[in-house]
Amino acid sequence: MGSVAVRVAVQAHPLSGFMNVSDRASMIPDMSPAVTGSETHDDAVARFLAQFSTTCRAEALHLALQALRARVEPDRVLACELAWEVHARGYWSQLRRSNGSPYETEEAYFREVLGLASWRTAYKRLAIGRMLWSFGEAERAAIRAAIATLGLAKASIVTPAIERFGEWRAWLDRASQLSAVLLQAQVSAALDALPRGREPSPPGEQFRRAVLSAMPDIESMELVEHFFEVGRHVVDTANPIGIFLAGCRECLADWEVALAQKMLMRVPLATCHRSPESEAEADPTSIPPDVVCRHGQTA
Repeated sequence: MGSVAVRVAVQAHPLSGFMNVSDRASMIPDMSPAVTGSETHDDAVARFLAQFSTTCRAEALHLALQALRARVEPDRVLACELAWEVHARGYWSQLRRSNGSPYETEEAYFREVLGLASWRTAYKRLAIGRMLWSFGEAERAAIRAAIATLGLAKASIVTPAIERFGEWRAWLDRASQLSAVLLQAQVSAALDALPRGREPSPPGEQFRRAVLSAMPDIESMELVEHFFEVGRHVVDTANPIGIFLAGCRECLADWEVALAQKMLMRVPLATCHRSPESEAEADPTSIPPDVVCRHGQTA
């Protein structure tokens, strides 16, 4: 009986009438939902819940939470899209805090403006925005609505698959039916990527995540991701540590040559005007020890 009473009351006084945005145009410029009279959204929720007895309160709270989520989630999705434009056009470096001070880094900007504690989370939000921008405006509106229904958490999991294959309807529908762990496994399998989630991490995966989390901005994170992706095919291993070591070996020889050239350019001018005695004593084949490769090679 309690469930029936709640649903009858919702039909008579739907919470969405108090909580939902009546029109997107009404959100500009103050971005606030329309309410009747001087009533606030807190008042609307309190009035809605006050209709029910203690025995019906559990479902009433459940419906209230669903209505609140339905109200705020579209704006969270839109924030991802706007954040990507800020990143892509470098607007963050032109903006200032309310006290007039500049944002030191892009990470600081998005963590403060989006209210996020983790740069990794900000990166996922930007990836959703990047995916949305890859579609035309007409289709983008439909994707925004679908993501708002699904939620940002699962949307961030399927975003790489949507960007790769473009089948947003199929992936968002699949996301609505699977748990996050199973969904991540299917996305990883489709992308031929390392599986993630709550399962034990594959060898080197913790190292890869540590490197990514240490990156100062999204460009650096994308560079590292591309390095591991390309290295996986070149080195023929999926272990990020093996890819990293192979990259070190590849570039170290070039770096040692560059270092040797730099050291030779720093030779003091006095050594260019040696006396005949010093020239006779000098060994022209000798090489300074600090320009010798530790693998036995020289410049």
